Amino acid sequence: MKKIILFLSWILAGSTIYAQNTKDYLETSVTFPSNYKIGDYIEFAKAMPTAAASSSFYEISISYDRGYMAAAATHIASSSHSNPNIWREAGRINNNIYATNGFNFTVDHNSGTKSFRIRAINTLGNATTLPVNIKIRSINANLGYTLLNLPMANEPNQVNLLPMTYDWDLIVGNTIESTGGILAIKAASNGNVGIGTPTPSEKLAVNGKIRAQEIRVDAGPWPDYVFQEGYSLTPLDSLEQFVKTNKHLPNVSSALQVEKEGVELGELNKQLLQKVEELTLYLIDQHKEIRDLKAEMKALKAGK
Repeated sequence: MKKIILFLSWILAGSTIYAQNTKDYLETSVTFPSNYKIGDYIEFAKAMPTAAASSSFYEISISYDRGYMAAAATHIASSSHSNPNIWREAGRINNNIYATNGFNFTVDHNSGTKSFRIRAINTLGNATTLPVNIKIRSINANLGYTLLNLPMANEPNQVNLLPMTYDWDLIVGNTIESTGGILAIKAASNGNVGIGTPTPSEKLAVNGKIRAQEIRVDAGPWPDYVFQEGYSLTPLDSLEQFVKTNKHLPNVSSALQVEKEGVELGELNKQLLQKVEELTLYLIDQHKEIRDLKAEMKALKAGK
């Protein structure tokens, strides 16, 4: 059976569309009019996925070329068979040095209606019309696409990002041996990432050793307040009693707590530095006392 390709062309309010539409992909273009504004968008098509719309998985490629500016990008959009009628951003084009003053666009996907739109997020150089070329490829089963004859509209507010997947695994291993694969990286639906663990409980959880040339930890406030006027040092007699009773220094995690909860490097460094600075003050005080005692002894010897 010959594949039937449908060619369509017509003029929308503020945009021109030329389309090549098949079951698996859609090639089309939309034209933004001159002096378009931030938030202006053209909703140009909707997909018809199978399996109660659960086969919604698409590659969306857009490109444009005008004068001294040219850009292209490809993004992924996915949704399931039961989604709210909400627009989300699947990706943006030309999001580089022109991000603050360029004529940039986002690709938005409505997971409920399975529709697609192109939305302007910056407008530098918008004195003339700007054609945007679009190609959508269905990765899963799809019955086709419906081109939409809708006027340009405006959405100036920020649009939330479109999730690509609920979670993601990277499985590695020797492909020529019978042994199973090994989980290398796990990205959970809450944004946590695990290396070697399927259940990351932190933003980054690593089940194993880490080697790095340098690790930078944000930790504040830094305990230089110890050297401020009026800082109260614990008397050594009280400190001795605390250590005998608790078996650790004040404001320092105990061994039991570390074994149970682990150690936060930033907090540990603050605790250790605080104790080093307090120890420095103790030594200064001891030095003064020893110096004064030596002076008294010297005076007593001289009086003889």
